[in-house]
Amino acid sequence: MRRTIELSEQEATLRQLLLDVSTYVGTLDGHSRPQLRFTGGWVRDKLLGAGSKDIDIAIDSMTGYKFGLLMKQYLEQPDTQAKYPKSVKLSKIEANPEKSKHLETTTGHIMGLDIDLVNLRKETYTEDSRNPQMEFGTPEDDALRRDATVNAMFYNLDKSEIEDFTGRGFQDMERGVIKTPLSPYQTFKDDPLRVLRAIRFASRLGYSIDAEDERAMSDPGIWEEFKLKITRERVGIEVIKMLQGDQAPGNCLSNH
Repeated sequence: MRRTIELSEQEATLRQLLLDVSTYVGTLDGHSRPQLRFTGGWVRDKLLGAGSKDIDIAIDSMTGYKFGLLMKQYLEQPDTQAKYPKSVKLSKIEANPEKSKHLETTTGHIMGLDIDLVNLRKETYTEDSRNPQMEFGTPEDDALRRDATVNAMFYNLDKSEIEDFTGRGFQDMERGVIKTPLSPYQTFKDDPLRVLRAIRFASRLGYSIDAEDERAMSDPGIWEEFKLKITRERVGIEVIKMLQGDQAPGNCLSNH
């Protein structure tokens, strides 16, 4: 399995734009130069040799909304307008606790790519909700909060290299396994929808579910949490996505 990523022309231009914006931010009073990473599904898909037009960009020192504003400011500079396409569209997403958007992010469309700008996050769960409280976090925090190790790898824009902060991302991709970065029981208890998401990713990628994770999925306590925290609407959305995978959802489980 490959361990490096080759950027397309669009992705390379986006990377350079983001690095230029980061350097520009570092010249402003009261700001340090932020470090940027492509995250999650884009990294996984690129390692699998599949293209992706959706890129999540994690920022270490400010919200995605703030970085988006400074990106617009940079692009309005006379000496940068000729360097990059003018068709850069960015829109704010307000913080929305009901949808787990506790911190402001920005979405945008740049050179045919859909991007989401968001800060690195740490999540804390309460007993009665699957929607976490979010705060600024480290790259390790952000990786460990994710639903599967194969979805938790980052591409560091400064270094042009992949970072595997869980220590298992590459290994689990080579094994073809969906595995939670943290304890599967606690992960599924915090957000029981991740049971269905794990099955969906395994179905889509043709992977199996890690044995420890599968045991946690079948724990009666997890299903009690599932009934308390997950709506029928959310279940329906996940099931539809699950059925669009390359293998039958049951085939990723050992006891199918």
